[in-house]
Amino acid sequence: MAKIRINKALAAAGVASRRGAEDLVKAGKVKVNGKVVTDLATQVDPSCDRIELKGRKLKIEEQGYYYIYHKPRGEICTMEDDRDRPCTGKVCAELRGRPRPVGRLDRESEGLLLLTNDGEIANRLTHPRYGIRKQYRVTISPALRDEDATTMVKSVELEDGPARFLGVSLVEAARDRSRLEITVDEGRNRLIRRVCEQLGYSVKRLKRMRLGTLALGSLKLGETRQLSAAEVSDLKQHLKMEQEEKKGKGRRKGK
Repeated sequence: MAKIRINKALAAAGVASRRGAEDLVKAGKVKVNGKVVTDLATQVDPSCDRIELKGRKLKIEEQGYYYIYHKPRGEICTMEDDRDRPCTGKVCAELRGRPRPVGRLDRESEGLLLLTNDGEIANRLTHPRYGIRKQYRVTISPALRDEDATTMVKSVELEDGPARFLGVSLVEAARDRSRLEITVDEGRNRLIRRVCEQLGYSVKRLKRMRLGTLALGSLKLGETRQLSAAEVSDLKQHLKMEQEEKKGKGRRKGK
């Protein structure tokens, strides 16, 4: 197995996201072949190097596993909860490959969640620089005013800076509420809820329908489905990973 950066190896072991793994390394909690490493540029070969986290030897999954999960409301997107509330980690524990949830849906939200042990895909789907689009079905009250729909796609000032939606379309209208389809390309915490609340609306239901090339489709609440090879390939192409993998293989052959 080729050498990879230490944070990528930790992510592949399912202990943290790529960014979370960096924090573990900088905190001195990781050993490689018996020595503490704190340099994020450290390269390891998971097939022969012994990698430990807090004294526990890690097993690095060489194969990627990818699942779509229909998260229900009331469940927390964490691997464990000290108050024993329903959390996504319990779902991950029953799946092959020790996957982790990619990004978050807040406790009161539902819908599509990707579970994977592929740290690179997780990083690209959540890092702001990639601007991955996410589509939601949102019910708000009272009914949406036309001028506020315009404001949502222009700019709304929040405490952590201006925010905007890429698109807002009306799916269903009622006297006291509106059902909307909202598209965003950033992942700030509770972004849709905060924008709506800033304009005087209460979010009654929020459901993620799409993430990049992935769609929730007819998957039932609480169910998981493993992605097909074609779906994984489409996702990697969308994230520009396949092109980079091919370039990397070409450079290695040329050596």
